[in-house]
Amino acid sequence: MSTWRDERGMATAEMVLLTPLALVVLAFLVIAGRLSTTTADVTAASRDAARAASLAQTYDLAITAAQNTAAASLAQQDVTCRNLTVSAGDPATFVAGGEVTITVSCDVSLADVALPGIPGTRTLASTSTEVIDRFRSVG
Repeated sequence: MSTWRDERGMATAEMVLLTPLALVVLAFLVIAGRLSTTTADVTAASRDAARAASLAQTYDLAITAAQNTAAASLAQQDVTCRNLTVSAGDPATFVAGGEVTITVSCDVSLADVALPGIPGTRTLASTSTEVIDRFRSVG
């Protein structure tokens, strides 16, 4: 004779065990999505900043243009950086026919989707290079 087990309450126990796991998986998906889109935004900002720097007349104006353009590009995409760093490459290459390399680095906060073991911020960086028009005068 087989005995019938009482399984009342098993669905509740399963739900109690599976809900935290589902929330952790959901949080990882949100973090991965945020980092993916923000990485694309930082890459676009570095591209825009390098283009703006290549149009400047002097190296100092190029750095200023790159900083302003990167900040504006990220602001337009609603990306908030705790620390935005825009750096330029070697000033010796800033000549007609040369190139300008811009690196944009952004510290992105993950505090609103924090999980144990996940850092509160993540640094995303991208580097882009643009050629300076060889028929333009560079001071």
